[in-house]
Amino acid sequence: MLHLQHSRFWQPQPRYGLFLRWLVIAGLIGFGAWVAWDLHLLQRLILADQTRIGLLITVIFVIGSLHCAIRSLFLSRQQEALETIIRIATDTAPTIRKGRLLFGGQELPPSLAEAYLAGAIAKQASSAANSPPTDQQLLAQVMAEQARGQHEAGWFVAGSLIKLGLLGTVIGFVLMLAPVTTLESFDQSQVQGLLKQMTVGMGVALNTTLIGLVCTLLLGIQYLLVDRAADRLVAQTVHFTESLLAGWSSTGEE
Repeated sequence: MLHLQHSRFWQPQPRYGLFLRWLVIAGLIGFGAWVAWDLHLLQRLILADQTRIGLLITVIFVIGSLHCAIRSLFLSRQQEALETIIRIATDTAPTIRKGRLLFGGQELPPSLAEAYLAGAIAKQASSAANSPPTDQQLLAQVMAEQARGQHEAGWFVAGSLIKLGLLGTVIGFVLMLAPVTTLESFDQSQVQGLLKQMTVGMGVALNTTLIGLVCTLLLGIQYLLVDRAADRLVAQTVHFTESLLAGWSSTGEE
């Protein structure tokens, strides 16, 4: 029988706490978007952008936010699986059968924590003396890649939004300055038309920059949330496994 003091490193998380936090952020974003729509700010931004780059940025932002929702739900389930293992391991020693982790003869549902713990126990049981010290590190790296590997693409998308905004800025300035080359005289009517066309180009430049900055910031907040959750999951799993193996070895169980 193995008893561990988990309170030193493990604090239970609310059930699906990460996904609930993402829902709060998504709700605030949705509320802000509704207010902007009600004040006709979004309509003006979209209609003033002839290049439709702002609309493209918005669509990419929505897709990225949905990806964050999927990742937050996935990591919430992985956190639940880890906490289940920690609760069971308090009173029951784990065993390995065909590469799967068992507690009391029953297999647990597949999870990142279960795979890491099973691999660590199997390596210790096979040859603790001959196992290279980097084995545990390799297992942790594999788990970290599975936990947050997809987030790298999300960060790339978040960075691309501001680049699209800057692209819109350049295009807007081109549209603003292009009519100057066609100006033949400083006739009042031509100057008025020139100013009108320059205003359209300036609107494109400013609107795309604003949309890109806002969407990049909001999407970055979401990916920062899931990144921190992934890091916490890996850290808790590694710490728990080290404590479990140390306590297991001290009791002489195999």
